[in-house]
Amino acid sequence: MIMRAIQKYLPDPRHTEIKRIFVSAKPAEAWKVARHFDASAISWVRLLFDIRMLPEKLTGDVHPQKDHRIGIDQITEDDTGFMILHEIAGKEVVIGSVGQFWHLTIPFAKIDPYNFKDFREPGWGKLAWAIVVEPYLDGSTISFELRTTATDEDSWKKLKNYYRIIGIGSKAIRSSLMTHYETVLGRMELPDEDKLALPGDEIIHEVRYSYTHAKNIEAPPDIIWQYLMQLGCDRAGWYSIDLLDHDGKPSVNHLVKGWETRNIGDKLAATPNDRDGFFDVYAVNHENYFVIGGHSRRLGKEFRMSWSFVLESIGVDATRLITRVRLNIEPGFNSWLQGTLIAPLIHGIMQHVQLKTLKRYAERDAMLRQSNISKMAF
Repeated sequence: MIMRAIQKYLPDPRHTEIKRIFVSAKPAEAWKVARHFDASAISWVRLLFDIRMLPEKLTGDVHPQKDHRIGIDQITEDDTGFMILHEIAGKEVVIGSVGQFWHLTIPFAKIDPYNFKDFREPGWGKLAWAIVVEPYLDGSTISFELRTTATDEDSWKKLKNYYRIIGIGSKAIRSSLMTHYETVLGRMELPDEDKLALPGDEIIHEVRYSYTHAKNIEAPPDIIWQYLMQLGCDRAGWYSIDLLDHDGKPSVNHLVKGWETRNIGDKLAATPNDRDGFFDVYAVNHENYFVIGGHSRRLGKEFRMSWSFVLESIGVDATRLITRVRLNIEPGFNSWLQGTLIAPLIHGIMQHVQLKTLKRYAERDAMLRQSNISKMAF
């Protein structure tokens, strides 16, 4: 099982944040910038850290020759309370810390990286963050992930309250760093997905209406694929607005044994009432694409549609899910009204909710996986 190294060191976080960007530079150059950047070069970031250090300055606890760099290089050279838990040069680095972060002057636990995961002494907060650089198309993708937890409920309450305040600045710093990376390395111009040829396009040759949506999901294709196999009112529902498409019954929020596959020719119930219609399964390519569709009469007109779900890997543990609905309706005012106004609005809302829900469930399941890696390089 391939997964992010941070999963091993902090496998059960209470809070997680991930941001991913796409840059034009090759991985070697992207890594050099991301791994060795000194955030103190950003003036307002330096100011925030100076404010955070004000109590120590007032008490005289700050050494006059203190290293003012803010970055991984400082962590490797100075006793900052943070430590490198794991690093694969050119690809991935994981930083961790155990501290009582809610104090003005932070006490840090004196532990080594090997004890970080299993450290459970009450009274402490734990955090880990990782930078991962991976090849993507002609450039790279850079992800920054933060995970936090605590060793007991009281400490978690303190850390959570602290983060409500400090988190505003923390998020802004990470956003500034990623923007800086894009500026230095060049923001990648991603393909226009509306113009991409996708599996399922060949089913309706002369399409009148087409709607494409996409979502980046920080989970591997195999988890997302299993949720796609559960689509349909004969299984889990549509993961959208259940009041409208599942008779108000909540879509199943977990993976169910026995629902792992669909086959060409299968039928997916469109609504809880089987008589209201089915989607036919047109194509299944394991963990790559899933295409369903139908042919019926609506408002006295012939109606054909295909609905594609395409998975594209954007990292060893991240996926872009692209969906496309293509419609062909006999010409007429009602058809025009449905294809240009009603369908884009209604389907757009429903598709947005579906993608957002699938993202939430898949990322939750990915985060809760337990690593079977018994040994990793430090």
